[in-house]
Amino acid sequence: MNIDSFKKHIEASKAGFEALKKVIEFSCSGCGLCVSLCPAEALEMQKNVPTLVGECNHCGFCYQGCPRSFFPLDKVKERFFGKEQAEIEQRVGRCADRFTARSLNDEIFDRGANGGTTTALLHYLLEKKIVDAVLHLGKIHEDCFICHHAKTIVSTTPEETLRGSKSKNQITPVLHDLKKMAGYERFAVVGLSCHVQALRKLQVIKDDPELKELFKGLSKVAEKLLKNLKFVIGVNCFANTRYGAIDKIYEKFGIKEEDVIKYAEDTKKSLYQFLNEGKNFFWYVQDNLMTRDGKFFPFKYTDFLDETIFMGCMVCPSFIVCKEADVSIGITASEIKVNEFGYNSVFVRNPELSGIFSSMAAEGKLLKRPMWDNRGTYLRKFVERVLPGKDLMNIRGYVESGKWNPHQDLFKSAGSAHSARIMGLQRLFLAQTVKRKMMFGPAVAALKACGKLYTENL
Repeated sequence: MNIDSFKKHIEASKAGFEALKKVIEFSCSGCGLCVSLCPAEALEMQKNVPTLVGECNHCGFCYQGCPRSFFPLDKVKERFFGKEQAEIEQRVGRCADRFTARSLNDEIFDRGANGGTTTALLHYLLEKKIVDAVLHLGKIHEDCFICHHAKTIVSTTPEETLRGSKSKNQITPVLHDLKKMAGYERFAVVGLSCHVQALRKLQVIKDDPELKELFKGLSKVAEKLLKNLKFVIGVNCFANTRYGAIDKIYEKFGIKEEDVIKYAEDTKKSLYQFLNEGKNFFWYVQDNLMTRDGKFFPFKYTDFLDETIFMGCMVCPSFIVCKEADVSIGITASEIKVNEFGYNSVFVRNPELSGIFSSMAAEGKLLKRPMWDNRGTYLRKFVERVLPGKDLMNIRGYVESGKWNPHQDLFKSAGSAHSARIMGLQRLFLAQTVKRKMMFGPAVAALKACGKLYTENL
């Protein structure tokens, strides 16, 4: 272990919130963990940005625990699922099982995003008393069919988990409410890659003897927060939108949130059956809106860069599938037929959860199918080679000026993964390469070149 590198970050953390501000500038993920770590309760999330609202005591816990200040990658791998070997492990982690799935509970399936697998799992964990509570996201506007204004909720009964159905396409600080879980004997947390990595970093600081000695104060806080954490459930994510972004999209089209019945892949499955006639999987998952009066609004996020891009997603080191989660659930790699929709891709790393999924299938609560591995392997590899490696988004320009001014070639490359000849796992791999070459790589290079803080992997 590189002790000197860790000590360097401990020294930096003595500046307190001033140290965290360097992370907030370009690398903050908006996970909210810093709020839960502050013993002075001097931080809160305002418009999903960590904000000092009290007096900083310079303990440094906010910076030390932040997943974007530094990340103890080697320690996390050692503590959890081990070092990845072959390409598939390097891409999606060391999985005990992987498959596509959908809930066989009609209400969960119809209300949930895609196949409703995440909600089905939470429902089962509480039904069987495997956990006592789940920290996840619900929606602020309960009357809206699709609401992207999320709030953290704690579910303690199977029925309550349905409040978290559907995706929320906006960064939300799930972990700012982590203290609420301390009173439960066994709890699970559902989050994106940024939330998962924040929890894993805190867990190794709590458990690893060397890090525990280095970060004595933080490890005590971590023990209180995480001693009863049983499962970390990841929701796959390519990138998310900044605070208020979707409201601006609605405003541009003159749409009211309460009228939206389809946003990208979010809608009722019964409605999908009606909308899907004559269309394929890629029509369904592309970015488009439909309102209850039947009007259809196609759009591209590339038309709303200034409103939607969240820089914290550009520097996210997790490419769609979070390898640190006990299970990662998403949509990419879920398709088996081009004219079919309504399943999730599931990557299970925790052996206990693997057994739980098998029990769910045996009890008729979940439909499991094999994942399509090899459709388009050679074409995917060819496309990966020819994808441009330059900064098409002009992220360096944004870091220098605060304005987005992408190269025109970006718009030609944005749809690279949408090919019916590349499906399943191979489509996931291609999307990962797009993220790495068009976002993560250029973003880290831009921050280095401009002397800005970026996450150091140790």
